[in-house]
Amino acid sequence: MGELLGILGLCALGAGYWQVRRQSEFARQWLERYCRKQQFQLLSVYRYRYQWQKGRLIAQFRFEFSHDGLQQDEGVLWLQQLTVLDVSLPVLRESPSMH
Repeated sequence: MGELLGILGLCALGAGYWQVRRQSEFARQWLERYCRKQQFQLLSVYRYRYQWQKGRLIAQFRFEFSHDGLQQDEGVLWLQQLTVLDVSLPVLRESPSMH
């Protein structure tokens, strides 16, 4: 009986890990398309944390991007499983003019 519980535990761990990787890959692909549409350069994506909101487990990803090739900014993406709930961007600064 203990062996069966161990095997089931390993399967649950494997399934959880697979879901985390799948969500991370989805976030990266979604942000690549989003940044391309906004004419941003996506620099990096990383999972920041999980939190419970209204009975749902929400994953928060942070991503770094450049809107002018010089400055680097950070945005936030919220996902529930493979559903985008929100994207938050900072107010973008104007790059200094070169005369």
